[in-house]
Amino acid sequence: MAYATSTSAAYTMTASYGSGSTNWGGDGYSDCVQQCVASYATMATVTASATATATASAMASGTGTTHTIYVAPTQGVLRMVPFAVNATPGDTLYWIWGANNHTVTKSSELSPCNTTTDGTAFATGEQDMGATFTETVNDTNPVFYYCATPGHCEKGMFGVINPPSVDNNANTSVASMMPAMMANSSTLSAMYAASNISSNPVAASWGDNMDMGAMPEWSQSLMAENVVYTRAFLAANPSVLSADGTVNLGAANGQFAVPQDISDALSSSSGSSSASASASGSPSGTAAAAGIASASSSGSSASATATGSTSGARANVASGALLGVAAIAVTFLAL
Repeated sequence: MAYATSTSAAYTMTASYGSGSTNWGGDGYSDCVQQCVASYATMATVTASATATATASAMASGTGTTHTIYVAPTQGVLRMVPFAVNATPGDTLYWIWGANNHTVTKSSELSPCNTTTDGTAFATGEQDMGATFTETVNDTNPVFYYCATPGHCEKGMFGVINPPSVDNNANTSVASMMPAMMANSSTLSAMYAASNISSNPVAASWGDNMDMGAMPEWSQSLMAENVVYTRAFLAANPSVLSADGTVNLGAANGQFAVPQDISDALSSSSGSSSASASASGSPSGTAAAAGIASASSSGSSASATATGSTSGARANVASGALLGVAAIAVTFLAL
């Protein structure tokens, strides 16, 4: 079933600075991080059209709950927002493209950047800003999906419906793994430092009991970045987050702030910084960061118990200019 779309809407730019602090040493990478952090703190306020809001409301009035997910909330942000959604049978998954050249393609936990071969795959093909796609949830089994545009998933553009969960204290939970991962990743630490996560305890604990245990090792850091970015998004838009950690993007009334994502810029600069550090004998640009409080705390859950099998009912992709977004260019120092 296709859904109505509308013309693009206006946007404004506002500044919102984070509360974290850190010290990456005195090398050039530190300068890059500091400037990227300052740039990351600037957010775009995106306003969806009245038609888009009415469409989402109409969908929510049907059987089950409608879960809205943005496929790149703005140009240049390679994230699915929110990264994880808990849904029950009869619910509707409603993806909205906030930027151009992205897909929604089913994958698997063991291979998050490859199309699943279990016979239940869905794939939208590459779509542009304003496109929409729906799937009906048949059970609570975990469903992983990604953007199949070359290079996007490898930068973290994947998501999960009904993520596997464990107790917060389990060794493979996000709550248990995140502190060490942040201590050993200047990218994760910088993302936290530039956000307002610490100002919102519910956002700061969002996704704590998601289980990283079965994820390929290479993808665990990307999953952690997705969790941190979603936490930053929720902290910037507290109205969409309920006390139990449930996310409802419809509660923003069509307007929400989109934090910039500096992970790609930091990743690009890390290689140059490492080479420079090696030549001079100084620490690598990926050295452990100091002074960052953990974004994890006991609290809300973003997962569901996995049972049954999943193959959502196929839906159509509807293209159109549903909403307007600002293209954000992240700048950083040339090393």
